[in-house]
Amino acid sequence: MATSRNVSVSAHETGVGLRQPIRPFSLREWTAWVRSWAYPAGSRRDLRIDFLRGFCVFAMIVDHIGGDSWLYLFTGGNRFFVSAAEGFVFISGLVMGQAYARKIATEGLPEAMLEALRRARKLYLTTVTLTLFFVALYLFTNANLWVDRSTGLGVEAIDELIVGTLTLHFTYNGTDILNMYTILILASPLLFLLLSFGAGRGVLIGSWLLWWAYQHFPAQAAIPWPIANSVAFPVAAWQVLFVSGLTLGYHRDHVANFLCRLPRIRVLIAFVAAAIWLIVLSLFWVEETQRTVMFLGFNAGPDNLSEAFEKVQLRPGRLMAFAALGILSYVLTTIAWKPISSAFGWLLLPLGQNALYAYIMHFFFILLIYNVHPESIVEGAPASVTGTLLHMATIVLLWWMVKRELLFRWVPR
Repeated sequence: MATSRNVSVSAHETGVGLRQPIRPFSLREWTAWVRSWAYPAGSRRDLRIDFLRGFCVFAMIVDHIGGDSWLYLFTGGNRFFVSAAEGFVFISGLVMGQAYARKIATEGLPEAMLEALRRARKLYLTTVTLTLFFVALYLFTNANLWVDRSTGLGVEAIDELIVGTLTLHFTYNGTDILNMYTILILASPLLFLLLSFGAGRGVLIGSWLLWWAYQHFPAQAAIPWPIANSVAFPVAAWQVLFVSGLTLGYHRDHVANFLCRLPRIRVLIAFVAAAIWLIVLSLFWVEETQRTVMFLGFNAGPDNLSEAFEKVQLRPGRLMAFAALGILSYVLTTIAWKPISSAFGWLLLPLGQNALYAYIMHFFFILLIYNVHPESIVEGAPASVTGTLLHMATIVLLWWMVKRELLFRWVPR
């Protein structure tokens, strides 16, 4: 008995055969775990930018296809105060500025300028080809197009249309943003010349003065020339996003080093962006509910809000909303990169790294959807269900094409 009792006591004292209590994480361990989510420093290519551009592609496809969809909760449904278009144009400039700054440093300014012109040539050929392709569909078929057929082509003579297309004076069926992008890339060698001589401040001042002039004198400030059917993306207004992104990308290392030395400034910028974003969300709720409130002496009624956040002319409210969302999105992907990229990186990174390809190919998906009507296959299902499934299927199929590198030889990326 004594031996048995001693063995029992020994087992109890040593904890053999007993389950150990679960020790909760300490605050230090929780902090270390959360910090481990952060984006790793030192990578040459900033995957956060690719990820965010991939989301812009995702939102653009969903909004352009249209219909009912639950995904509008994430994309804004082209009704919110900021859209994928602003991010698409700004990030295009940002990435180009960063890439060509390295090219200028390694290969010299002349080679970088020639490379930009070669890219502009490829974009020009793509823009002209797509414009003439959609015009041919309008003239020789009854296919449903993205634009309303009843509005016509906007020109009367076919020779006028062809010359206008070749000289970038005519767009059709959504090629207006490609037209604008071609013009901006054509202007980029001059911008890189100025930036290489240290005139970044002058570039920004000139760009923002042109934007300001278009807000007040749109007819007089319209540059480089009038473009038929290009009412959604006037170059004089939208260049401010591209040029600002290009300049920031060109000087990104200097800006990053400056912010690293001033951590409090980074925190302040994030808090200001968060405050602006909360105001934007509140004002959007005011517009959606058709209310009228006074905000800082401003009559925040639906009509005034629509004007303050107007998309075509890129009004100040819209720029502030985009800046706030852009900063918060970048901060979020910085501090929580690992869980975010693990969940969505497989989809958004390939789309973001091939954004121009995705934009060009989505025209053909829209053409297919508008004429085949695949949503009618699922009879009796709510429109929001079929719309959501259609959007998701389109995005996944486009992702598959990117992974397979279909037509990469001919379609710009």
